[in-house]
Amino acid sequence: MISQPVKVIEFEPEKKACYGRLSYRSASMIVVVLEVLYWFYYLLLLIFACVNHQRAWSIIFTSVNLILLAVQVVIIWIGVRNEKPKLLQTHLIFLCLTLFWDLAVSIGFFSLAVLPYAISNKYVQYRGQEYNARTFSVIMGSLMLLWFITRFITTVIIYRYWKILRARKLRAQLVPYIPVNSNV
Repeated sequence: MISQPVKVIEFEPEKKACYGRLSYRSASMIVVVLEVLYWFYYLLLLIFACVNHQRAWSIIFTSVNLILLAVQVVIIWIGVRNEKPKLLQTHLIFLCLTLFWDLAVSIGFFSLAVLPYAISNKYVQYRGQEYNARTFSVIMGSLMLLWFITRFITTVIIYRYWKILRARKLRAQLVPYIPVNSNV
């Protein structure tokens, strides 16, 4: 009877991100800083919604997103600092959902810039002038598109760091660790 070869799981604690220049922990801390900047972007959107819109839906959507984002910033900061894969997994789910949301919002901004003012104002009910609305839509839509690209990259970084931490935790749970002879 032929024995099956044992799969050896190798773990490199010093695995690097960003072409070997940063550790995944440092890259994840940069992601935390980017999440704080993203929070300020949504704060700017909330201020604009409070000043220039006549409907409450834009204020409610933006403020709920701002609260959820603040909670997620705290969760990812604790997860990276304490190396907790469950907290990173929670933030990964949030990142995946906000990827779709950012894409939808950027499409909405660009459609407001392209659609005639009478049609777009029927749904948005913006109190400013048409030129201001179009300029704001182009600027914020471009920024949202940049945030979409940034959040895609941060999702990859957090996912890889989560995989490393999860493998480390699973390896630590193996109580009877028996070294495998690799010369067989």
